[in-house]
Amino acid sequence: MEQTDLFGTEKISKILFRLAPPVMLAQLIQALYNIVDSFFVGKYSDSGLTALSIIYPMQLLMIAFAVGTGVGINTVMAAKLGTGNRKEADEYAGVGTPLAVTLWFLFAVACYLILPFYARVSTESEAVIRDVITYGRIVCVFSFGLFLESIWTKVLQSNGNMKTPMIAQIIGAVTNIILDPLLIFGLFGLPEMGIAGAAIATVAGQIVAALVVMKKGFHKSPKAEVYPHHIATIFRMGVPNILMQSTYTFYILGLNLILATFCDQAVTALGLYYKWQTFFYIPLGAMQTCIVPIISYNYAARNIDRCKKTLSDSVIFGLVLMAVGTLCFLFLPEQMLRVFTKDEQVIAIGMIGFRFVGISFLPMVTSQIFPVFFQAVGASLKSSALTILRTVVLFVPLGYLFSLLGLDRFWLTFPVTEVVTSTIGILFYRQFLQKDYVSEAKPLRADDGDVVALKPSKPGVIITIAREHGSSGKQIGKLVAQKLGIPFYYKEMVALAAHESGLDREFISDIHKNAPDALHDLYLSSQAVQRAIKAQALIIRKIAANGSCVIVGRAADYVLRNHKNVIRVFIHAPLEYRIGRVMEVYGDTPDEARRNIRRSDKARASYYRHISGKRWGNVRNYELVIDSSVGVEKSVETVLDYVSSMTGAGEPTIDVFACGRDQSVQEE
Repeated sequence: MEQTDLFGTEKISKILFRLAPPVMLAQLIQALYNIVDSFFVGKYSDSGLTALSIIYPMQLLMIAFAVGTGVGINTVMAAKLGTGNRKEADEYAGVGTPLAVTLWFLFAVACYLILPFYARVSTESEAVIRDVITYGRIVCVFSFGLFLESIWTKVLQSNGNMKTPMIAQIIGAVTNIILDPLLIFGLFGLPEMGIAGAAIATVAGQIVAALVVMKKGFHKSPKAEVYPHHIATIFRMGVPNILMQSTYTFYILGLNLILATFCDQAVTALGLYYKWQTFFYIPLGAMQTCIVPIISYNYAARNIDRCKKTLSDSVIFGLVLMAVGTLCFLFLPEQMLRVFTKDEQVIAIGMIGFRFVGISFLPMVTSQIFPVFFQAVGASLKSSALTILRTVVLFVPLGYLFSLLGLDRFWLTFPVTEVVTSTIGILFYRQFLQKDYVSEAKPLRADDGDVVALKPSKPGVIITIAREHGSSGKQIGKLVAQKLGIPFYYKEMVALAAHESGLDREFISDIHKNAPDALHDLYLSSQAVQRAIKAQALIIRKIAANGSCVIVGRAADYVLRNHKNVIRVFIHAPLEYRIGRVMEVYGDTPDEARRNIRRSDKARASYYRHISGKRWGNVRNYELVIDSSVGVEKSVETVLDYVSSMTGAGEPTIDVFACGRDQSVQEE
C-alpha cells in the first residue's frame, strides 16, 4: 500500500493496529530484559536489588549518550539519502564506529573512577556499596556492545532496515535472560557469581545484539580530514536528543537521593516501580512510536482533521491500556512487589507508593503523547519544553517538597507531575489549533488551483540562484530566464513538489521560514519537514533532467551537485541596499526590514546547512557571485555574459571578487 493511501486515507485505528504489534514485541522483550534481571538478583540478595536501583540512572545516562549519538547519525544520513547523496551518507556511517568506540572509552573511564563516590553518596550500607561498584563497573566498562549496537542500529534504520535491529534487540534480550540465572546462581557447573553474573549477562546481551547488526551496520572509515566536520554535524543533530534523554537520568537520580535520606528500602521500592512501569508502559510507548509518521504526513499534507483524529484515538487507546496498569498498582501492589523481594520493609513502603503511582498512569498518557505530537508537527520547542517541565522542573523539586511531609506523601510527586504536565500540554495544543496553517486548513488536494506541469525545455544550461533576502535575486533569475528563453522555477517548483508528494504547497513553501530561532535543527529534522525536503529534492532533479532552466532557492545548487551543465550563482548586496529594497517591495519600516532580513537569511543558512552540511554563501560553493547593488539589469548582464562564456569556448573562470565580494557572504 502506498504511503499516501496508508497514512492519508486508511482508518487510523487500522494503521495503529498494523504498526504497533512489532514495536510492542520489541519493547516487551526489552521490558522482560529489565524485569528478569531484577527478578533473579532479588532472589539472590536484597542488597543487590537496591544496587540495581542505584545504578539505574547511570545506565540511563549511558544509553542517552549512545542512542543520542546514533540519532544524530541517523538524522544526518536520512537527510543525505533524501537528497540523493549516498556517498556522504556512507561517510557519516563510517564515522559512527570510531565515534562509538571513543564515547565508550571516555564513558568507561569516567564511570570506573566515580562509581565509589557515587555509591557512597547514594547509600550508607557497605553491602550495597560493594554491589553498586561491582555491577556498575562491569556494565559501564564493558558497555562497548551498547555503544556499537546503538550506532549500527541507527545506520540500518536510516536505510529503511527496521527488521534487523528488532531481531538484534530480541536476541540480545533473550541472551541476557538465559544467562542471568546461570551466572548469578552458578547453574550447570558454572561459578556462582551473584550480582557480577547479572552484570556479565547484561553486557553479553549487548555484545550479541551488536554482532547481529554489525554486518550491515558497519561501514569503513572515511578519510581523516572529514572527521571534525562530520562529528560536529552529528552532535549538532544528536545533542538535543542526548539532553532530552539525560533529563530522565537526572530526575531518577534526584528522586533516589531524596529517598536515600529515609532508607535504602525506599530506594529499592522506587526501583521496583520503574521495573514494573517499563512493562505496563509498552502499549503507550508503542503508541508514541506509531503516531509520529501518521501525524507528520498528514500535517505536511495539511490534513489537520486526521492529525486531530490520530491524537484523540491514541489518547483513548492509551487510557484504556494504561487503566490495566492503574488497576494492578491499586489492587495488587503486594503481589507485584513480592515477585522481586521478601523484604517486608520494601513491601510496606512499596504498597503505599504503588497505589499513589498507579493513579498517575492515566494522566501520564497525555503527558507522554503531547510531546510526541508536537515533535511530529515540527513544534520542537513545545515538545522539548514539556519534557523538561516534567523531568527537570517538576519531578525532583516536587519530590523534595512532598518528602518534607514524610515518606508516604513523597509519592504524591508522580500524579501531581503528570497532571501539571498534561495541563500545560493541553494549553500548548490549544495554541497549536490557533495557528493560521491549522485553523485555516481545508481538505485541499496538492494540485488544487493552477495546473502544475514541467515546462517544455531543451538540453543546455541549468542556472541555480541562491540569494540574500532583499538582493533582488528572484527578479534577476526571472529576467535571465526570459532573456535566455528557458523555464523559470520558483513557486512553480513548490507546486510540482506538492503535486508529486501529496503534501501541502504552503507547508513545502515555508519549511525554511518556519524553523524557530531555537532548536531549528530539531525542526528541520522532524519527519514532517523531512518529507517536504525529500519531495523538493526529487522534483528539482526531475526539473533538471527536463532540460535548461533557472531555479531559485531551495538549495538547488547542492541538490544538483552531481548534475552536468549547472551554473551556481549567489546574489548578495550591502545591508543598507537590501533594507531599502525590502522597504520598497514589502512596505516595511527600516527596523522591520532589518529584522526580517536577519531572520530570513538565518533561516536560509540553517536550511542550507541542514541539507548540505556546508556554509550558505561560502564563495567556494558557487561559480558566480554577484553584488546586485550595481543594479538589476547589470546583474542580469553579468549572468548572461558568464553563461555565454561557459557555453562557448571551454570553461573560462571569473573573478568572484570583481563585484566587491569578500570571502564569505553569510557568517552563521
